Amino acid sequence: MIPMTLADQLNAFLLTMIIGLVSGLTYDLYRVLRELLRLRKTGTFVGDLLFWMFLLVLVFALLLVGNNGEVRFYVLLGLALGAAIHLVFFSSSARRLIYRTIYFLFRTTQIIAAGALVLWRILTFPFRVLFFLVTWPVAQGGRALRLAGRGIGRAGKGVLAPPVHRFSSGLRARWQRFSSRWHPRGKD
Repeated sequence: MIPMTLADQLNAFLLTMIIGLVSGLTYDLYRVLRELLRLRKTGTFVGDLLFWMFLLVLVFALLLVGNNGEVRFYVLLGLALGAAIHLVFFSSSARRLIYRTIYFLFRTTQIIAAGALVLWRILTFPFRVLFFLVTWPVAQGGRALRLAGRGIGRAGKGVLAPPVHRFSSGLRARWQRFSSRWHPRGKD
Protein backbone atom coordinates (compact mmCIF):
# COMPACT_ATOMS: atom_id res chain seq x y z
CA MET A 1 0.00 0.00 0.00
CA ILE A 2 1.47 3.30 -1.12
CA PRO A 3 1.12 6.12 1.42
CA MET A 4 -1.03 9.02 0.23
CA THR A 5 0.28 12.55 0.41
CA LEU A 6 -1.85 15.39 1.71
CA ALA A 7 -2.56 16.57 -1.85
CA ASP A 8 -3.74 13.08 -2.81
CA GLN A 9 -5.98 12.97 0.24
CA LEU A 10 -7.40 16.40 -0.62
CA ASN A 11 -8.06 15.29 -4.20
CA ALA A 12 -9.76 12.13 -2.91
CA PHE A 13 -11.83 14.23 -0.49
CA LEU A 14 -12.96 16.54 -3.32
CA LEU A 15 -13.73 13.51 -5.48
CA THR A 16 -15.85 11.97 -2.74
CA MET A 17 -17.68 15.29 -2.35
CA ILE A 18 -18.43 15.21 -6.09
CA ILE A 19 -19.61 11.60 -5.73
CA GLY A 20 -21.86 12.79 -2.88
CA LEU A 21 -23.26 15.53 -5.17
CA VAL A 22 -23.93 12.93 -7.89
CA SER A 23 -25.61 10.72 -5.29
CA GLY A 24 -27.88 13.61 -4.29
CA LEU A 25 -28.72 14.27 -7.94
CA THR A 26 -29.64 10.62 -8.52
CA TYR A 27 -31.79 10.75 -5.38
CA ASP A 28 -33.64 13.79 -6.77
CA LEU A 29 -34.15 11.96 -10.06
CA TYR A 30 -35.59 9.01 -8.17
CA ARG A 31 -37.86 11.31 -6.13
CA VAL A 32 -39.22 12.92 -9.29
CA LEU A 33 -39.83 9.56 -10.95
CA ARG A 34 -41.52 8.23 -7.80
CA GLU A 35 -43.82 11.28 -7.71
CA LEU A 36 -44.65 11.03 -11.42
CA LEU A 37 -45.37 7.30 -11.25
CA ARG A 38 -47.40 7.71 -8.02
CA LEU A 39 -46.01 4.58 -6.45
CA ARG A 40 -47.87 2.99 -3.55
CA LYS A 41 -46.27 1.27 -0.55
CA THR A 42 -45.06 -1.84 -2.34
CA GLY A 43 -43.86 0.12 -5.37
CA THR A 44 -42.05 2.60 -3.13
CA PHE A 45 -40.42 -0.27 -1.21
CA VAL A 46 -39.22 -1.98 -4.40
CA GLY A 47 -38.14 1.36 -5.89
CA ASP A 48 -36.20 2.30 -2.76
CA LEU A 49 -34.51 -1.08 -2.74
CA LEU A 50 -33.52 -0.81 -6.41
CA PHE A 51 -32.39 2.80 -6.00
CA TRP A 52 -30.12 2.05 -3.06
CA MET A 53 -28.66 -1.00 -4.81
CA PHE A 54 -27.97 1.14 -7.90
CA LEU A 55 -26.47 3.92 -5.78
CA LEU A 56 -24.28 1.45 -3.90
CA VAL A 57 -22.87 0.08 -7.16
CA LEU A 58 -22.40 3.61 -8.56
CA VAL A 59 -20.57 4.92 -5.48
CA PHE A 60 -18.45 1.77 -5.24
CA ALA A 61 -17.44 2.03 -8.92
CA LEU A 62 -16.61 5.72 -8.61
CA LEU A 63 -14.58 5.09 -5.45
CA LEU A 64 -12.68 2.30 -7.21
CA VAL A 65 -11.81 4.60 -10.09
CA GLY A 66 -10.96 7.68 -8.05
CA ASN A 67 -9.68 6.35 -4.73
CA ASN A 68 -8.60 2.77 -5.45
CA GLY A 69 -11.50 1.62 -3.31
CA GLU A 70 -9.95 2.81 -0.04
CA VAL A 71 -12.54 3.77 2.52
CA ARG A 72 -11.32 6.15 5.19
CA PHE A 73 -13.06 8.61 7.45
CA TYR A 74 -12.54 11.56 5.07
CA VAL A 75 -14.15 9.49 2.27
CA LEU A 76 -17.31 8.97 4.32
CA LEU A 77 -17.21 12.62 5.39
CA GLY A 78 -16.84 13.76 1.77
CA LEU A 79 -19.76 11.59 0.62
CA ALA A 80 -22.02 12.89 3.39
CA LEU A 81 -20.90 16.51 2.90
CA GLY A 82 -21.43 16.34 -0.89
CA ALA A 83 -24.90 14.85 -0.50
CA ALA A 84 -25.81 17.42 2.16
CA ILE A 85 -24.58 20.33 0.00
CA HIS A 86 -26.66 19.05 -2.90
CA LEU A 87 -29.79 18.54 -0.79
CA VAL A 88 -29.54 21.97 0.85
CA PHE A 89 -28.45 24.17 -2.07
CA PHE A 90 -29.18 22.40 -5.36
CA SER A 91 -32.05 19.98 -4.73
CA SER A 92 -35.01 22.24 -5.56
CA SER A 93 -33.47 23.62 -8.76
CA ALA A 94 -32.31 20.13 -9.79
CA ARG A 95 -35.80 18.70 -9.27
CA ARG A 96 -37.31 21.59 -11.25
CA LEU A 97 -34.82 20.93 -14.07
CA ILE A 98 -35.63 17.20 -14.00
CA TYR A 99 -39.37 17.91 -14.15
CA ARG A 100 -38.89 20.28 -17.09
CA THR A 101 -36.64 17.82 -18.91
CA ILE A 102 -39.15 14.99 -18.49
CA TYR A 103 -42.00 17.29 -19.61
CA PHE A 104 -39.97 18.40 -22.63
CA LEU A 105 -39.20 14.80 -23.59
CA PHE A 106 -42.86 13.82 -23.13
CA ARG A 107 -44.11 16.73 -25.28
CA THR A 108 -41.46 16.05 -27.94
CA THR A 109 -42.57 12.41 -28.07
CA GLN A 110 -46.21 13.50 -28.41
CA ILE A 111 -45.37 15.90 -31.25
CA ILE A 112 -43.32 13.27 -33.07
CA ALA A 113 -46.13 10.70 -32.66
CA ALA A 114 -48.72 13.18 -33.96
CA GLY A 115 -46.50 13.99 -36.94
CA ALA A 116 -46.00 10.30 -37.67
CA LEU A 117 -49.77 9.76 -37.51
CA VAL A 118 -50.40 12.60 -39.98
CA LEU A 119 -47.70 11.25 -42.29
CA TRP A 120 -49.24 7.76 -42.04
CA ARG A 121 -52.68 9.12 -42.96
CA ILE A 122 -51.25 11.04 -45.91
CA LEU A 123 -49.37 7.98 -47.18
CA THR A 124 -52.32 5.62 -46.78
CA PHE A 125 -54.96 7.99 -48.19
CA PRO A 126 -54.69 6.72 -51.82
CA PHE A 127 -55.01 3.13 -50.60
CA ARG A 128 -58.08 3.99 -48.50
CA VAL A 129 -59.69 5.68 -51.51
CA LEU A 130 -58.92 2.65 -53.69
CA PHE A 131 -60.29 0.34 -51.00
CA PHE A 132 -63.49 2.39 -50.84
CA LEU A 133 -63.85 2.42 -54.64
CA VAL A 134 -63.55 -1.37 -54.72
CA THR A 135 -65.65 -2.26 -51.69
CA TRP A 136 -68.48 0.26 -52.06
CA PRO A 137 -70.02 -1.35 -55.17
CA VAL A 138 -69.64 -4.79 -53.61
CA ALA A 139 -71.37 -3.58 -50.44
CA GLN A 140 -74.20 -2.03 -52.45
CA GLY A 141 -74.63 -5.26 -54.42
CA GLY A 142 -74.78 -7.24 -51.18
CA ARG A 143 -77.37 -4.84 -49.81
CA ALA A 144 -79.48 -5.21 -52.95
CA LEU A 145 -79.28 -9.00 -52.76
CA ARG A 146 -80.19 -8.92 -49.08
CA LEU A 147 -83.27 -6.81 -49.82
CA ALA A 148 -84.24 -9.07 -52.70
CA GLY A 149 -83.73 -12.12 -50.50
CA ARG A 150 -86.08 -10.72 -47.89
CA GLY A 151 -88.75 -10.28 -50.50
CA ILE A 152 -88.32 -13.83 -51.74
CA GLY A 153 -88.31 -15.12 -48.16
CA ARG A 154 -91.58 -13.37 -47.39
CA ALA A 155 -93.19 -14.67 -50.55
CA GLY A 156 -92.16 -18.28 -50.00
CA LYS A 157 -92.52 -18.36 -46.23
CA GLY A 158 -95.74 -20.36 -46.18
CA VAL A 159 -94.50 -22.89 -48.72
CA LEU A 160 -90.93 -23.67 -47.59
CA ALA A 161 -90.80 -22.77 -43.89
CA PRO A 162 -92.25 -25.90 -42.18
CA PRO A 163 -90.19 -28.52 -44.08
CA VAL A 164 -86.99 -26.49 -43.80
CA HIS A 165 -87.53 -25.98 -40.06
CA ARG A 166 -88.14 -29.69 -39.47
CA PHE A 167 -85.06 -30.59 -41.53
CA SER A 168 -82.76 -28.09 -39.76
CA SER A 169 -83.98 -29.04 -36.26
CA GLY A 170 -83.38 -32.73 -37.08
CA LEU A 171 -79.84 -31.90 -38.21
CA ARG A 172 -79.22 -29.94 -35.00
CA ALA A 173 -80.31 -32.88 -32.83
CA ARG A 174 -78.11 -35.30 -34.77
CA TRP A 175 -75.12 -32.99 -34.47
CA GLN A 176 -75.56 -32.63 -30.70
CA ARG A 177 -75.70 -36.41 -30.24
CA PHE A 178 -72.67 -36.86 -32.49
CA SER A 179 -70.56 -34.11 -30.86
CA SER A 180 -71.42 -35.19 -27.30
CA ARG A 181 -69.19 -38.23 -27.78
CA TRP A 182 -66.10 -36.00 -27.68
CA HIS A 183 -67.37 -33.52 -25.06
CA PRO A 184 -68.99 -35.37 -22.18
CA ARG A 185 -71.52 -33.13 -20.46
CA GLY A 186 -70.23 -33.39 -16.89
CA LYS A 187 -66.54 -32.53 -17.65
CA ASP A 188 -66.80 -28.97 -19.09
